[in-house]
Amino acid sequence: MKLRSCLAFLFFLILFAGVFSPPARAADEVYLKGVPAKLNAGSVVSGPKNKVQKAGMVFLETGRGVRQTASGKKRSFLVIHPILSIIPPLVAILFALLFRQVILSLLMGVLLGVWITAGYRVLPAVLNTLSRVIPDSLASHDHISIIIFSVLLGGMVGIISANGGTPAIVDLVLPRIRSRRGAQLACWFLGCAIFFDDYANTLIVGNTMRPITDRYRVSREKLSFFVDATAAPVASMAIISTWIGFEVGVLTDVFHSRGIAMDGYSAFLFSIPYLFYPIFTVIFGFLLSVSGRDFGPMLKAERRAVRYNLLLSENASPAAMETKMGEPSRPALAFIPILAVIFVTLWGILYTGYSGQWALRAIFAKSDSFAALIWGSAAGCFTAAVLSLFARRLTVSGVLDSWLDGIKSMMMAVLILTLAWSLSRVCTDLKTADFILSVVSTRMPMWAIPLLTFLVAAAMSFATGTSWGTMAITYPLLVPVVIGTPYLYPTIAAVLSGAVFGDHCSPISDTTIMSSMASACDHVDHVRTQIPYALTTAAAALVLGYLLLDLRIPAVLIYAIGAAGMWLVLRFVGKKIPDTVPAGGDTKMEMPDTGAAGQG
Repeated sequence: MKLRSCLAFLFFLILFAGVFSPPARAADEVYLKGVPAKLNAGSVVSGPKNKVQKAGMVFLETGRGVRQTASGKKRSFLVIHPILSIIPPLVAILFALLFRQVILSLLMGVLLGVWITAGYRVLPAVLNTLSRVIPDSLASHDHISIIIFSVLLGGMVGIISANGGTPAIVDLVLPRIRSRRGAQLACWFLGCAIFFDDYANTLIVGNTMRPITDRYRVSREKLSFFVDATAAPVASMAIISTWIGFEVGVLTDVFHSRGIAMDGYSAFLFSIPYLFYPIFTVIFGFLLSVSGRDFGPMLKAERRAVRYNLLLSENASPAAMETKMGEPSRPALAFIPILAVIFVTLWGILYTGYSGQWALRAIFAKSDSFAALIWGSAAGCFTAAVLSLFARRLTVSGVLDSWLDGIKSMMMAVLILTLAWSLSRVCTDLKTADFILSVVSTRMPMWAIPLLTFLVAAAMSFATGTSWGTMAITYPLLVPVVIGTPYLYPTIAAVLSGAVFGDHCSPISDTTIMSSMASACDHVDHVRTQIPYALTTAAAALVLGYLLLDLRIPAVLIYAIGAAGMWLVLRFVGKKIPDTVPAGGDTKMEMPDTGAAGQG
């Protein structure tokens, strides 16, 4: 019924647009009314009149026009109301949460955004989506690298599942994990241990821990939360990681452009005590695992898993298919390929980042992390294949078949990622981030800038689904405002914290999608159950961190108070979940036909 309603709405939306939209062709560029547009590369030769022009910044009226570039080339542009720039991501997010059809919701958001950029015409919108937006999104080097890394790692997981390595790890670890609490703690510790990259963290932790958490009836929603809560938060505050290489590069460019002799890495190190959201998220994950309590939608998911041994909700559509499991063999068949991924990835980062000096911060800043991830996942596939053949667990045909099965299991996730990137590109064309930044007034008390920076970065990251893109846009605009003040390091940290928070809550975020994928969890279920927990840690970051910043409370005391507050939330709002659950048994993927099945 929900699917039919979603499709009906999309049909009538397209019908309405096709009947009532004015005749126009697709514009080359889109600008926002009331938001300054940089037209210093050329001049407006026809169209909306300029209201103000200063230093190449032009305020345009709503309508269509043409500008001539310095080379004499004419480019058509469309000036729209700023509210239109946030409608596509909001529609995609709301419909994903309401109708639980993430692919259709993302496609609707993309089509709606391209419909606006195409001059409110249906046919150009459909044609541009198929021929320009989606191919251009896939043509990105970084995006293709993520897809290759993901499918190769999926192929490795398929091999080590078929050769019995994954079941052997389960048999090895299970005697040492005696409760659901132990399984959740193992997830948390492993997530914190793989700190050098969030993508590697997500796929390795999710695929490794899934069979173990399944045995102890930890819901897939809870597993995907632990995966997501220890990926970006841990990588974003580790002193050596691919995240820090990117952030330091952006900060260094900001300082150099302002003629300031300041090192981006040193600025990051001084900002670590103010990374309230990532640190509180890691603390909250630990408290969840040791307390055995949950609240909100996660409580319902955990009760379902414990009472009925149903790891997925009714009508769930996991972002990755289950891989075939062989008979348990030796744990080394799984451990060695995983270690190969980790060590080759680290070697790749060192190899691509080394430029004559062994300063780790410089190496990570200059490294090609995407190339390193591809090399690591390829090494994992090769190692798993060779070990399977030498151990005589699989034939050559068996290796190829299991490798292809693992790759096939990633196809739905690749489709979701592609549409999410397409929507992000549409948001770039519509200048969604520019609109969000335009609502921020610089006439505010200095103490409020870190607080507002956190909120702006969160909103931008939530709407666009990208943490790194948020940092690239926000740092150059907001950091110069606080240079030379005591609020420099808190503002730097607020950008990173807000970007991670928005990324956590956004259904169109690539790391959120990959967390669902690695945990074989329904993507909408993952987002719906994670948001209350993300809001809890964000509230602690806002109130205890950025709101009370002027009180100069020591960071250690802030985190101690925050941990105590989150513990009290779990104690009085959360409900206890039974810790001792019989291990073993088949995993069911459907809800019982009647409620009587849950008695006892």
